[in-house]
Amino acid sequence: MSERHHADPKTHTPVDLNQPVTLLLLGGGIRFPALVGALRAVEAKGIKVAKVVGSSAGSIVGAMYAAGMTPDELSNEVMALEPSRFKDVSVRRIFTGFGLCTGDSLEEWVDEKLQGRRFRDDFRMPVQMIATDILNYKPVIFSAASHPELKVSAAARFSTGVPWVFTCKHFEHQGKKHVLVDGLLMAGAVEESYGRSNEQILILKVVSKRTLRHEIEDKLTLSRYFREMLNFSLHAMEKEFIKGGRWRDTILLYCSEIEPARFTLSTEEKVYLMTQGYEQTMRFLEYKWGI
Repeated sequence: MSERHHADPKTHTPVDLNQPVTLLLLGGGIRFPALVGALRAVEAKGIKVAKVVGSSAGSIVGAMYAAGMTPDELSNEVMALEPSRFKDVSVRRIFTGFGLCTGDSLEEWVDEKLQGRRFRDDFRMPVQMIATDILNYKPVIFSAASHPELKVSAAARFSTGVPWVFTCKHFEHQGKKHVLVDGLLMAGAVEESYGRSNEQILILKVVSKRTLRHEIEDKLTLSRYFREMLNFSLHAMEKEFIKGGRWRDTILLYCSEIEPARFTLSTEEKVYLMTQGYEQTMRFLEYKWGI
């Protein structure tokens, strides 16, 4: 492990470890192992979690954690998973659902891991998921209070609907129609709804390196054009401005040169991402929170 920064009393405000936190897991995509490593650090520091809120791949990691999986079990899932299994391309859906992949295999996998749980079922802590409603231009938060009968895997699929990669999902609730895509698009709009009434929050957000290096290629193919434009879009989403008061409670998990627009990870990359998530979170908690 790299050398840690020691907390400086001038740069941190002590946090009461007896007060449980609301944990926000934002983004991730193919780099979701970084969130698993971050959860290991959260537990290593003795932080109690009162509630988990997730967007994009963070909704899946958060749901599995809230369902009772330990960081060790989540790490095993990371190492066993081949993300390319979720690449269920449907040419027809490109025109009807505006995405290359249906996301059905992803939803089925999540449902299997959660043993078919619905929001009303037992979790060791409450879980909430954020999706973006592009029909009504607002975020939608799924929870046991708002959607008790909805399968958590369905909400996770709504939340992970990366535009152009996965099809958008139509959903109707209490007579109102929604068209749902990736929750990270509007996660920032709901951050301020958490942390009120002295509620302590901790935000874990996966981001790309400030500048991703690319090999220069002479030929621009349709595949490369799509991939590069997707990388630009996802990179911009991750860099969404975080309001000043939230920086103290936000950990940005940098993922080096691992770009977001991918469907595969090597064993070495999985280990690297989990290690980075752990080390960066440990350093932050020591330096900013003084624990």
